[in-house]
Amino acid sequence: MRTITQVSKAMQAVLVEEANKLADETGFMERERILRGSSFVRGLVSGWQANPKSSLESLSQAVGNAGTPISRQGLAYRFDEKSVLFLKAVLGASMEVAVQAMPVSRGLLSRFRSVDLVDSSIITLPNHLEDIWQGSGGFGENASVSALKLNVRLDVRSGQLKTLDLSDGTQHDRRSPAWQQDLQAGSLQIADLGYFKLDDFEAIGLQGAYWLSRYKLRTKVYDLEGLELDLQDWLPQEIEEIIDCQVLLGKTKKLPCRLVAERVPVSVVKQRHERLQETARQNQTEVTQEALDMAHWTIYVSNIPQDLLATEEVFILGRYRWQIELLFKLWKSDLMVDEWRSQNPNRILCEIYGKLIAAIVTHWLLLVACWHNPRRSFRLAMPTIRGLAWQFANSLHSKSLLKHAFESLIRSLSKSNMGKARADPRAWQLIYDDIA
Repeated sequence: MRTITQVSKAMQAVLVEEANKLADETGFMERERILRGSSFVRGLVSGWQANPKSSLESLSQAVGNAGTPISRQGLAYRFDEKSVLFLKAVLGASMEVAVQAMPVSRGLLSRFRSVDLVDSSIITLPNHLEDIWQGSGGFGENASVSALKLNVRLDVRSGQLKTLDLSDGTQHDRRSPAWQQDLQAGSLQIADLGYFKLDDFEAIGLQGAYWLSRYKLRTKVYDLEGLELDLQDWLPQEIEEIIDCQVLLGKTKKLPCRLVAERVPVSVVKQRHERLQETARQNQTEVTQEALDMAHWTIYVSNIPQDLLATEEVFILGRYRWQIELLFKLWKSDLMVDEWRSQNPNRILCEIYGKLIAAIVTHWLLLVACWHNPRRSFRLAMPTIRGLAWQFANSLHSKSLLKHAFESLIRSLSKSNMGKARADPRAWQLIYDDIA
């Protein structure tokens, strides 16, 4: 019930109160006051939730459902520079609202104050948007002079989307506010190799917090006596053999940490080699022999003590980092935040910002309906979200109607569970090992 109250207040605050306020401040309503900011935002959000490929006709109907009838031509006319500023401002306002479910109280996650996953994802944009969002250019299939980077911090204990920061595609991951945050003692941060920096890991430890990362190729490793280790000789030589020991990391830093490694089966090595070759093909580069050789091991480094996290549990938490990749997949595959139906620059930006607002609102709804369920599948829940999108859009003015919409959502998703897997257990089975 507490989460429902949070989400209800958040949706009303952002999609109604802030939307109307920001419509005035950004000049969205300067020339025409018939189309309210709230109707515009709620209509677009619900329209794209229901169908990310919505036509102008469908979107105009969604805006009408939200309170302001508008023609297809009238809506097309409103996708201008002021609407871009307005929707970007509403997106920022949505991230100022902290919404979370009750934190997980059992399993591996409960051992930490929070478990924050940090990562980024690129939206490649048409080249004519390079003055707004800069890309790296370069070579390969994903090369573009214009790109938008989504930088995200997600706490998988409480479900709180702590940060969604937008930046140029050229910005380094570590410069994002999603990474540059003070941490609470007892919290855990898990990030991919784009954030690998020994100075940062040391700073996290000094705050009384924990970090977990994959090992970055070519990082020097020493034993506690300061002797450099030849990893290919020192790491386990037998398949599924594991080591867990204290080492010093970095040629200069010599950061004390824990290294946990496992030699993987040949089938896994083959898959990794194929991914390395495909990435090299896309980027028009070559795979080094060292990268091919090191693909024989899964290696994690961390400052989490062994009495808090056992050896096999390190691999489980490392695998759980994939949850943030699933979030990006939901946003891109189901909400299509990286697709649009126009080449008009303003309409493209309106669609991206509007769909990102829809992504945040969708995340709030999923916290209400699914977060308490270890077997949850956000993607399995999306058809229900789509079906109820218009109902939520025109229920925000009424507590009773909004309550009914939430009841419909919860009732529809009460049995939407992932099944158990025997051969290759799902992440939730490993994290919540006490779930029958």
